[in-house]
Amino acid sequence: MIAAFGDALGLLATGDPALWDVIFRSLWVSTLAAVLAMAAAIPLGVVLGTRSFRGRWMINTVISSFQAIPAVVVGLLVYLLLSRQGLLGELRLLFTSWAILIAQFILVLPLALALVTARVSDLWRRFGDLYQLDGANFATRLRALVRMAPGPLIVVGLTVFGRAISEVGAAIIVGGNLEFATRVLTTAIKLEVEQGKLAQALAFGMVLLVLAFAVNLAARLVAVAVPAEDLERK
Repeated sequence: MIAAFGDALGLLATGDPALWDVIFRSLWVSTLAAVLAMAAAIPLGVVLGTRSFRGRWMINTVISSFQAIPAVVVGLLVYLLLSRQGLLGELRLLFTSWAILIAQFILVLPLALALVTARVSDLWRRFGDLYQLDGANFATRLRALVRMAPGPLIVVGLTVFGRAISEVGAAIIVGGNLEFATRVLTTAIKLEVEQGKLAQALAFGMVLLVLAFAVNLAARLVAVAVPAEDLERK
């Protein structure tokens, strides 16, 4: 086991091409999926968090329910959508990195929307009158709420990124785990363990642990930099 750890560190230090290809692909796919999810969640969260309308509770219930959907189910749905017989089959995105991105986006969007809506609802309840936003149009509410809480929104984004990059089931189904094409960190770990290559699996695992630590550290630093009491003084 100790030897395997040493070999894993050696792979990371020597810049193994296959290893770094997986790392960079994982980073850009999950980062873009998180950014797109946040871009959709913020305006939708402003609507759900600041307006009362018939059926809002049902929408929130559906969002909460979709957070519990297994990743393999999302992967299956995306597979059917992108397969030759699917609605988007002509795009030929199946077994590409873009297919993984689509699956991750669908998987993390409910989480992003739920977290953004909760934060916006809290801010609206606490500071809506202070900012004289009652009766303001959507664009005004959106700009004001983003200015009020850039820190919390960044924390939500980091959380969404962490969820995306740790996903494995959907990535295997729609990506196929193809070397130098669709292999990402989680699917690479699964493959290396199945093949008995502990050093490679540990190298990928170390990268995931470092990323998890970095994301959590960044989230804490952002939360400290913009505490809730600062919002009241703005």
